[in-house]
Amino acid sequence: MNLSLQEITRACGGQAKIQSDIQITSISTDTRKITPGALFIPIIGDSFDGHDFIAAAAANGAAAALTERVDINSDIPLIYVNSTRHALMQLAHYYRKMHNIKVVAITGSAGKTTTKDMIYHVLARKYSTKKTLGNFNNDIGLPLSIFQLEPSDEVLVLEMGMNHANEIHELSKVGEPDICVITHIGDAHIENFENREGILHAKLEIVDGMKPGGSVIFNGDDPLLTGEIAATKIKPFLQQFPNSQNIMHVEDKGLQESAALFSWRGQEIHITVPLPGAHMVMNALLAVAVGIEMGVQPAEITKGFDDFIPPQGRLSVEEIAGMMVINDAYNANPASVMESLKILCRQKARTVAILGDMNELGHVSCERHTEIGAFAAEIGIDLVVAIGPQSWYIHEGFCNAAAQHSHERLADSSSCLYFTTVDEFLTNSNRLLTPGDVVLVKASRGMAFERIIAALHN
Repeated sequence: MNLSLQEITRACGGQAKIQSDIQITSISTDTRKITPGALFIPIIGDSFDGHDFIAAAAANGAAAALTERVDINSDIPLIYVNSTRHALMQLAHYYRKMHNIKVVAITGSAGKTTTKDMIYHVLARKYSTKKTLGNFNNDIGLPLSIFQLEPSDEVLVLEMGMNHANEIHELSKVGEPDICVITHIGDAHIENFENREGILHAKLEIVDGMKPGGSVIFNGDDPLLTGEIAATKIKPFLQQFPNSQNIMHVEDKGLQESAALFSWRGQEIHITVPLPGAHMVMNALLAVAVGIEMGVQPAEITKGFDDFIPPQGRLSVEEIAGMMVINDAYNANPASVMESLKILCRQKARTVAILGDMNELGHVSCERHTEIGAFAAEIGIDLVVAIGPQSWYIHEGFCNAAAQHSHERLADSSSCLYFTTVDEFLTNSNRLLTPGDVVLVKASRGMAFERIIAALHN
């Protein structure tokens, strides 16, 4: 990066207090990650104000800063803007347009981070490719991902997340994608929407910034993505709907991987996905479709999956204290929990599901948690451990389903246990888990179930 303060001022629609010929070499919103020559952009959050750290940013080497507060004094040049958040997005859009690249944007109620990483590994076989940092998929993280771009880059893979309507619209306008991918429409974040159709409309905002002639690649097995609402929205673009009919063969190789043969646009592609689960095979098919659209040869797509390493906490498997632990603790929604339970139930050892609250479900929370508990009972999970306020309904759903099915083993009160907190569970975990168990650990991010993984290691 090499931007002048004059460029940045114009891009943000700001006013510079001090005229300077300083060149900015990086952008940061975190004083702990400041490098010499950086522009510091202070963000105002619910419990903090980044403006309070402008002096610290300067001390750490920042060359200049944005500010929306006129009372700030600093030894480094300041650019005044109405909103630092909005200015961050404006500057990212300016920087994106400076680069002659293809942008692939991805969203969905589940699987978007893993699919983003799959797409990256496929495209990196042919192109100099960058991707969203971690799961930085909001109005702060997406710009920071764009600022990674270098003159030699050819492709950028951007993940776009949302909690409310209009969020993905803004991200799409900044990213200006050439290809848009949607993995799935489910109940994640439904507390802010009336129903799944509302979520669909919000996810379809991903095409709002798409360039003319762009392509949409949607999960063809999802009825909402193949329905009338989506068809109307994406009518101007090339439409592709990979579905289960394009999956010619799948070989389940246990918890470590799945092998698949895809047929897509006249090509046969063999891949090995280092993740279990049918939903991961579908996500891989979406990545394959992106690769074919971008001109990557089938043999190179196969090699791309050979390089793929699953993100930590997303169906990653490790042996701990003689148990096989499926660490899926990063996040959870009803669809992803059910898929993880399907994987667990296929194991021949004693199966244990440690499940926590699925957040942001709003008016359907009780119903969805109850459904998860009932599903776990119906497929024969040996022990369900439910943790958290909403997870009481998982416990209730399991017990009721077990009783209705007259399943004596599962109806035993010891087959489904409830704890109010992670700490309460951890004081009892030694007596509940034994070597030889296969253990699934899954909950929404706010439950911090990585603490359970850490405790199992100790």
